Amino acid sequence: MEAAVLFKGIKKYFSGTKALDWNPEDYIEVFPGEIHGLIGENGAGKSTLFQVLMGIYERTAGEIFLFGEPYNITNAHKAEEAGISIIMQQPNFVYNMTVAENIFMGRDKKFINKAGLIDWKKQNKATEEILKEYKYDHIKPTDILGDLGFEEKKQVEIARALSIKPKVLLVDETSAAISKESVENLYKLLREQRDKGTAVIYISHFIDEINNLCDRISILRDGKLVNKMLVKDTTLNMIINNMVGRDISGTKYRSEDNSSIGDVLLEVKGYTMEGAFTNIDFKVRVGEIVGIAGIGGCGSDAFGRALFGYEKATGGEFIYKGKNDPMDSPRKSVKNGIGYIPKDRDREGLFLIYNTVLNISVANMKKMSKKGIVNHKLERKVAQDAVKQFRIKTPSELTEVSSLSGGNRQKVAIAKWIANDSDLLIVNCPTRGVDVGAKYEIYKIIETLKNKGKSIILISDELPELLGMCDRVYCFRKGLNSGEFYRGIDFTEENVVIKMV
Repeated sequence: MEAAVLFKGIKKYFSGTKALDWNPEDYIEVFPGEIHGLIGENGAGKSTLFQVLMGIYERTAGEIFLFGEPYNITNAHKAEEAGISIIMQQPNFVYNMTVAENIFMGRDKKFINKAGLIDWKKQNKATEEILKEYKYDHIKPTDILGDLGFEEKKQVEIARALSIKPKVLLVDETSAAISKESVENLYKLLREQRDKGTAVIYISHFIDEINNLCDRISILRDGKLVNKMLVKDTTLNMIINNMVGRDISGTKYRSEDNSSIGDVLLEVKGYTMEGAFTNIDFKVRVGEIVGIAGIGGCGSDAFGRALFGYEKATGGEFIYKGKNDPMDSPRKSVKNGIGYIPKDRDREGLFLIYNTVLNISVANMKKMSKKGIVNHKLERKVAQDAVKQFRIKTPSELTEVSSLSGGNRQKVAIAKWIANDSDLLIVNCPTRGVDVGAKYEIYKIIETLKNKGKSIILISDELPELLGMCDRVYCFRKGLNSGEFYRGIDFTEENVVIKMV
């Protein structure tokens, strides 16, 4: 069978770094009717390879063939015309436009009427049919994209990618951003695409997902192609060791030492935000990791934002360090030693057009300046230390964050609050889009913070992460506190799930 896509000897160099640096004889073939896993640590070159295929980046060297023909597309619209579509790690949209406009962006000529104007009714109708086909009809064509939640934005992007009826479908870390129910629907859609003869290339950091979904895998490490395998011939340790180049099989979440736990740092009583969560009683102690578990729409994301002052609670008490004094703005929270790592790091957690130095110092200006004058030498030293501590793969701390891989951006988003020395850290999905090696490094950092007496609120979609890291877990269901579990007593996935759904 002829390959749908053949990559051979691919190289992509940026100033100061080799994002892809294959040997001339290295190749990956992806065939029609298969799901091909592309895996590796953050910075291994996976997303870069996708962007080369989409024409977003021009390759430095190497060859690409599409169904046997040389492929030299230099922009994403031409790639789509050739039958290639992509679901990106972060939704890529114009947020002040409608769902319909975003889905048909660059393809709206088909809706132009005799007067030379777009027939909006016709476009909205076509969008409605697409959303219905892919089980996303809870979203309306006329909805403004920016008004939708993170998960709904991702669903719109999935619908857009599938709507072109691709011959080759690229999927970059999509399941890490959506709820379990949406993940199952995504798997179903991808298997349907495979059965129709589409060649699917799938990037994931979840090894169990690779095992359940993919037929073959190719593994990248530090820009190199290091191995290709049939999934049925692999083991978990084989995949991980090829990815990271070191044995991490003995790594675990955290120790059972709870000697760090002290007095209550934060307690909320009857905490309410109309339309999001109601009458929440919640507390976190000094040196304690408290988790929040729940499915999409449970209210946990809004709760974390309200605690930090991004959203305004409409009722209840907020008692922090013994004072009933709600944090009504992020500025006030930072001033009082509260940090926040959002789920949507690119829109809420980072300034993508600036470098690591500025992104870290922006939450640390009190430390970085004296009498209003910024100590730029100190700024850079703190950033250099963070790059080393977090193993952030970047040509330099002066490199724009937008050019980093998703996982390395996440490390920058975390690093700024570690440098801030916050007393309370609200963390929403800290390991989303982070590879298996870096994931456990982040867990160790969180454990170190706990042992230093820092308080952590961990909001996560991953139950093993919550059960592995937390001292206590609250369950949220439909905006209500539906249960509370203690480490070492009733910490099981079964118990927690019952209170979530």
